[in-house]
Amino acid sequence: MKLGLSTMWGIGRFPTLREFFKEAKQFGFARFELNHGVTSWMLVGIENLLDSLTITSIHEPCPADPSVEELGRQDLLISSLDPGKRKQGIQAVKRSIELASRLSVPLVIVHPGRVNVERDFETPLRALYQEGKGGTEEYQSLLTRYREERNQLSAPHLEAVRESLKELSEFASQKGVRLGLENRFYYHEIPTPDELEALLGDAPAEWVGFWYDVGHGEVLHRLGLIPQTEWLSRFSPFIIGVHLHDVKGIQDHRPAGLGTVDWEAILPKLPPHIVATCEFQSAFSAEEIASGVQFLTRQFSRHTVPVRSPHGIP
Repeated sequence: MKLGLSTMWGIGRFPTLREFFKEAKQFGFARFELNHGVTSWMLVGIENLLDSLTITSIHEPCPADPSVEELGRQDLLISSLDPGKRKQGIQAVKRSIELASRLSVPLVIVHPGRVNVERDFETPLRALYQEGKGGTEEYQSLLTRYREERNQLSAPHLEAVRESLKELSEFASQKGVRLGLENRFYYHEIPTPDELEALLGDAPAEWVGFWYDVGHGEVLHRLGLIPQTEWLSRFSPFIIGVHLHDVKGIQDHRPAGLGTVDWEAILPKLPPHIVATCEFQSAFSAEEIASGVQFLTRQFSRHTVPVRSPHGIP
């Protein structure tokens, strides 16, 4: 398993992807993921850079025109109950699939949308957690109401995703691109483990798999919403890629080793030969990124999952 780096680290830090790739290659990376912060103008001329690097995955929407935030605000998602908006959500994913096909990238990571709950449970829930009130009656009551409302409203959104994936998996198969459904950061987002089981059960396994995000899983585990162990115990054979980042409190996308994720409980359960991407925020320095890779390399070496560190990083 070779470690790659998401362009997440470069967005806002470097003026162009060329500068990002140049810096990342200086401390060893040759494999990269184009994330959903990459716009069309940033992709101009990218074919000229591919001789010296490998793009292993694309995280939709890429190109981010419109942005992931704008798609969310307008509910232009594959889970939307509005047929016109759902169609636009499908088109956003198709653009990423087309880019992957053009650049000979084998995988596209897909956000499977959300359940449109009627009130914001996330903000007060996370505020209570950060205040150290996760064990209080107030917190548990809010947690229960959140689960109940999501459960009441989830079925039509899940059906919308199923219908969307029928079209997307057919389109992806024609382009020779595999889709990875990612577990998400917020509880109202799709999928829960039961939803993922249903979606994978419907989809052709050769074209749709599970993209496991360690940090997202850890945050929802700490909030008491979904046990981290469910993702690995139920879906390890379906994992086609993984986002590796650490969590401090409930803040994710930190370089590995700068948080408190129990890596020894996770890494041995990852299947070999999957795409492994370090997904670190741009706020961290190059030295912290390199340190995170060194940390992961040491952790992997303790277990049966083979890992190759980027050249030049011990």
